[in-house]
Amino acid sequence: MDDTTKVALAAAVASGYVLGRTKKGRLAFGLATYLAGRRTGLNPQALLSGGLGKLGDVPGLQQLNEQVRGELLSAGRKALTSAADRRLGDLAESLRERTQRIG
Repeated sequence: MDDTTKVALAAAVASGYVLGRTKKGRLAFGLATYLAGRRTGLNPQALLSGGLGKLGDVPGLQQLNEQVRGELLSAGRKALTSAADRRLGDLAESLRERTQRIG
């Protein structure tokens, strides 16, 4: 990106922020960023692939990714186990109540 593109994009974002303080800010911000992107010839897919490529070059990102992934998997397992235990406990309680009603 050259300097004029960067300036145009910064101006679009700044004006979108200022308009975002008003009632119709989301629409104005979306329109401003769309028009700025069209004017400067930005391609969302190219921006995304370039950004992901640059993220891969960060040295500590792989270690951070592994740490976060491990923590998320652990939290997910705990949540799944808790939900399964609760549902099985409810089923056991329901069966116990039905057995008492029959007997």
